[in-house]
Amino acid sequence: MTRTARPRLARIAFVAAAVLVGSVGVVVGDGSATVRSAIEATATATAAASLAGEVPYLAAGGALIGLGIGAVVASGATYWYQSKQIGGRLE
Repeated sequence: MTRTARPRLARIAFVAAAVLVGSVGVVVGDGSATVRSAIEATATATAAASLAGEVPYLAAGGALIGLGIGAVVASGATYWYQSKQIGGRLE
């Protein structure tokens, strides 16, 4: 299979599963609560599937945020330590 066929096949399978869950919910009971929960599950799965392709970007963004926070904390600690040393020398 080619790289473009896999996502297309996964989308078709995902849509087929969502339709199956929704239709079973309508057939089993009055369907309103079941269909609503199936729609919510489908929305959650769609969001998860769209984020699955973004994992490297999310990980890189998290690493950059962590490095930025680390740099701020290290700068603050260095400033505090240096000001204590300079203050001790001036007294």
